[in-house]
Amino acid sequence: MIRLLASVSVAALLLAACVPEAADTSAPADPAVETASAEAAAPQAPEGFELSVTRETEAYTFTSEIDPAILAFDPPLAWRLWTNANDQLTQLASDAEEGRRMADEDAAETGNTSWFMGYTLDITHKATLVLEDVISVSDFVGTYTGGAHPNYFLGGGVYRKGEEASLPLSAFITDETAFTDLVIKALIEAKVARGYEPAEMAGAEASLRELLVPTAEVPDIFAGRFMLAASSEAGKAGGITVVYSPYDIGSYAEGSYEVTVPADALAPILTESWAGRFGGLPLVVEEEAPAEETAAEVP
Repeated sequence: MIRLLASVSVAALLLAACVPEAADTSAPADPAVETASAEAAAPQAPEGFELSVTRETEAYTFTSEIDPAILAFDPPLAWRLWTNANDQLTQLASDAEEGRRMADEDAAETGNTSWFMGYTLDITHKATLVLEDVISVSDFVGTYTGGAHPNYFLGGGVYRKGEEASLPLSAFITDETAFTDLVIKALIEAKVARGYEPAEMAGAEASLRELLVPTAEVPDIFAGRFMLAASSEAGKAGGITVVYSPYDIGSYAEGSYEVTVPADALAPILTESWAGRFGGLPLVVEEEAPAEETAAEVP
């Protein structure tokens, strides 16, 4: 921390050294100029920004939905989500048109029916909890670009107002190993709820413990996949929800998993700054996602 503070101090001094000498302030400031300067400095929405977007051509269909609560809480966050979705739309359009061109050429050469099927991309960002200083956002991306079946991906993050990066799990949890144990317990219960035999769970737990371990390639196994759950107690978080997409911890047929560790189970391992901000029972909101998705809680 001392080294970090020293670095910040040096940076501040360097910036101060680059500031030109102050202008003569003896003359009164022009209010109109000050207002114009403030408006010019304020963050601006990107051109074309929309909370809800639908684009459809013969080659692709694209939808993007951003929860209005995100825009209300932190406009720059909503703008970044839209910009990212717009970039993905650009890539989708390019890939779809190229795929269609190749299929048409192949059909013309062989006389067969074109194998091309329209691409799709659906992106949804929803607020799962809004507190005074942070917002929790769930992410859903569904896509089809040919192949045996479409794919979908789940994610999420907790953002402090005015900050670009999502908060790490360590902002909330003091013992990641204990938290991982709670998540594995919830995943095992979710598997049993889907019809797996309890006798099979010893092997399933061993497999999960092998998968859910930090590595050099993935040092933070919870980054981009946890959110805060709403609570039955107003103004508090009811738990932490962790999501896994198909293939993350099982086959595609097994689907995705969404498990919530409730506030009471988290209590012993919450950080000092968040210990008083969790409480009540988690309110697990059913998402309009593929049927395989299931939510489970640690009792």
